[in-house]
Amino acid sequence: MDQHYGSSLPKDKNVERIVHEERNGREASIEKVSDYIQRVSDYIEARKEDRHFFVYRGEPELYPSPCRPGLFRMSTLTENPFFEKNLFHTMRQNKLTGDRSYLENAIDAQHGEFPSRLLDVSYNCLTALYFAVTPYYHKAEDALDDRDGRVFVFFLDEIFSPSAENINENYNAVINRDRPWSQEFLFRKNHKFVDYTKINSRIVAQQGGFILFQGDAAEELPKRMYYGITIPGDAKPRLRAELKELFGIHTGSIYPEVINLVKELTGKSGRMNTQAFTCENELRYTLEQLRRELDYYLDYALSQKRSQAEEDTMRQILTRVEKVVNSYREGLVHMAQNRDVWLEELEARTMEAILQDYNSQVRQFACAAAQYRLGWFSADSLIITMD
Repeated sequence: MDQHYGSSLPKDKNVERIVHEERNGREASIEKVSDYIQRVSDYIEARKEDRHFFVYRGEPELYPSPCRPGLFRMSTLTENPFFEKNLFHTMRQNKLTGDRSYLENAIDAQHGEFPSRLLDVSYNCLTALYFAVTPYYHKAEDALDDRDGRVFVFFLDEIFSPSAENINENYNAVINRDRPWSQEFLFRKNHKFVDYTKINSRIVAQQGGFILFQGDAAEELPKRMYYGITIPGDAKPRLRAELKELFGIHTGSIYPEVINLVKELTGKSGRMNTQAFTCENELRYTLEQLRRELDYYLDYALSQKRSQAEEDTMRQILTRVEKVVNSYREGLVHMAQNRDVWLEELEARTMEAILQDYNSQVRQFACAAAQYRLGWFSADSLIITMD
């Protein structure tokens, strides 16, 4: 199984069993929609205690770099750092979008097949399956039936509202480049789920959303965030037929009546991130991503230890953790050394507290690795010294 597709380091032992059997051909392949629904259910059941919510994305072939927004498949940002801003003003001039906000311009751009830094996802796993078995409409629907597709199941923790001030300030800072600290490569790790419920005159809503990628290059989504389900190419015709005949899915999204959205929207409100977009909050958000990654890898390492994994396997896991932690370390060190970038918005003592929090997380993981005899974890080389 290709490491790009989120199945190389599953967190839960039940998911590990599913992936192991799929790798070794013992898990039944996806031949019909009911097979697919069962696989999705297995993944959700395995992670239900983590209190995530789930969204999905389908891709019709196994791309070398999956789950990457269109903007980062081009060289436009390298050639023109203000490409997005210029695009939005051109769209406004041509009445393809309104003057509401740059973020909503980006959403309109994404729907209009213009390049953006937003990655489409859906709350509906069958919608994702449709996109995994069907290429874009300008190609014949069977054009990619000789290639396997992929559905990604995302496990997310919080939601950003496209009407909220925090995510709009965040997006404006990214494309305006007027808050220097926000351009730090450390914040590329802050992938944010932006909810999008569009209500039109017929009182219907689209169940969908986007994952926002920050920075001038796409940071890979962390493995803890998703699993992948392979859709065999030779099963695509039957799956397309079943989606159309049994579920009426042949154009993408499902639009429920607004009266049916009350419970859904109430539930979303409890997960909505409403913190102001500040340098301190972004740093703390980044450290929360680190905490979740370390939790993910510790759980995985413990499950391997209980399964009596070989020493080489445990070493590979801890080496992977060291690389992940070091990527955070490099970003924090770069920020700490460039005080002019953040000093106007962040007190020096706050930055010191951020670094202490990082060091504490590294030491806690090292203590856990030692306590459970997982192997050597080189914490000392990852600690940030505060001179």
